[in-house]
Amino acid sequence: MTRTQFGPFEAVFEKGELAVPGYLELLPLHQPGAQIVIDRVERALSAGDPARWVAALFRDVNWRPHLVGAIALLLDQSETLDSSLLWHAIDAGSWVTPQLVVTAVFVDPSFPERARVRVDAQCPVRVPAGLTPAERHSATGRDGLLGRSGKMMASLLAASAAIPSLERWAADLQRDARVEQLFKDDVWKKDEWNSSCEIVVAWMSNVRRAFLERGRTLAPRAT
Repeated sequence: MTRTQFGPFEAVFEKGELAVPGYLELLPLHQPGAQIVIDRVERALSAGDPARWVAALFRDVNWRPHLVGAIALLLDQSETLDSSLLWHAIDAGSWVTPQLVVTAVFVDPSFPERARVRVDAQCPVRVPAGLTPAERHSATGRDGLLGRSGKMMASLLAASAAIPSLERWAADLQRDARVEQLFKDDVWKKDEWNSSCEIVVAWMSNVRRAFLERGRTLAPRAT
């Protein structure tokens, strides 16, 4: 990952006064450092040409810029940024798919349609080409194709519970045999890592709390 391509967003990745590189504070979003990093994202958005730089964040194969881009979309109250960029990263099997799906709930009014299309197709993933195994592991995580599809399926159905028009649909689908099999392939529940469903629930709560501290109430764009 060459962060020079991210213009004013380069500062978001830096460690600076934090104990860890900035993007890592966005994974849990419940530590005090998270607000420092969100401030950095906000400054980057106001530095000029945000559409160009946010698009660059999401077009990178690496999950780290995706997480920064998600916060940028959540901060974009003018709604001038392209929320469909989220889906480009989700469809490529981003390691932070649960966080990106949560972001989509809050920024994309077409979330119900996009979620249904993917779930109906069993959440196909197009892994970025041209990466060595080591590069792929660093950029997108350790999952294979089925694992990435399972992660997307679990994330979409868990996030759909926050949208009234999708709540019953998502609950019914979780009892579908094909969906149950994909859930089994969401196999990154090791050590201290949680399943994608649990990450969606936790990150949705944490991001709402983080923005509430900034005077913003996040709510699903679709009903």
